[in-house]
Amino acid sequence: MDIKEYEILLDNAYAELPEVLYKKERFEVPKVKGKLIKSRTIITNFTPIAKHLERNTDHFAKFMLKDLGVRGEVGSRGDLILHSRFQPEGLNKSVNKYFEQFVRCSHCQSPDTVFEDNGIILKCNACGHTANIPRL
Repeated sequence: MDIKEYEILLDNAYAELPEVLYKKERFEVPKVKGKLIKSRTIITNFTPIAKHLERNTDHFAKFMLKDLGVRGEVGSRGDLILHSRFQPEGLNKSVNKYFEQFVRCSHCQSPDTVFEDNGIILKCNACGHTANIPRL
C-alpha cells in the first residue's frame, strides 16, 4: 500500500467517525444563580441548568432535594424552591455531583449521554458505553 492509498483510507475513516468523537470542546456545568427569601432559597436558573445538562427537571429536582436533604418544589416559573437557606457553594457542589452521576460518561468522560430503559441505564452517544445508574 502506498502513501496516497493510505491517506485516502484514513480520510474515509475520519469521515465515518461521529461528529461527537471528532469535536473536542470543553463542557462547563453552569453555576447556580439564586436568591434568599426569608427561610427559603430559590434557584432562579434551575430550568436552564437542566436544559444545559439535557435532563428532565423532575429528575434533577428530585436529586437536588435528596442530596441537600431538604423539602422543596419546582415553582411555576421553573425555579427550584428549597425550604431552607443554602450558600451557593453547597448548591454548586450538588449540581456537580448530579453531573458526575447522571450526565458524564464514566468511560470517556463525555457529557453526551442519554437515559435508557426508563432511566436505569446511562448510554453514551460518543463511545457507546452503557452503565447502570443509581435509583433516586
